[in-house]
Parts: sequence; structure tokens; C-alpha cells
Amino acid sequence: MMDTNARMDELEKRLTSQHHRDLFLQMKHTLKAVDDLAEQHRVFQAVQALSGTRIVGAEESVYFDTLNQVKEQIVHTLELTIEDLEHKGDKNYTKHFKDGVE
Repeated sequence: MMDTNARMDELEKRLTSQHHRDLFLQMKHTLKAVDDLAEQHRVFQAVQALSGTRIVGAEESVYFDTLNQVKEQIVHTLELTIEDLEHKGDKNYTKHFKDGVE
């Protein structure tokens, strides 16, 4: 499987060639927002730990696993959107998004 950076580069190329770089930037900003949320959570948990609150490692693991799954789903949805854009007008293609992508 492609590493994340290579995958992002590939998505950017595909969207830029189709004049839809705005979709790539929107996804990039959304992923950054998820990363920012994770960082805010880390800081909050650090403050909690310093004040004596017990941090449950298993819950933290689930939290960060869930955020990673959300990020993966965002990227996957963009990949499906790109496929629909690339097959626009192809009568033999079954769209992923029946309501369209534009």
C-alpha cells in the first residue's frame, strides 16, 4: 500500500490536472483540523495528568485510533470523488455518488 505522503501527492496531481485543486486543499485543511483537534486533546490530557487526574491509556488509544479512521475515511472519500470526476460522461461507469460530484 502507498504511504500517506505518496498518496497525498497522487491525489493532488490527479485533482490539479482536472482543475479541481480546490477539493484537494479542502481535504488538506480538513485533515489539519483533525490533527489540531488531536493536539488540543493531548494538551488537555497533559493538563489533566498534571493535576492528578488518572488518564486511561486504553481510552486514549481508542480516541486516536478513531481520529486516524476519520482521516482515512476523508482521504478515501476524496479518492472516490476523483474516480467519479475522471469518469464524468462515461455511460458504462457506475458512480460512487449518485448526487454527483460537481
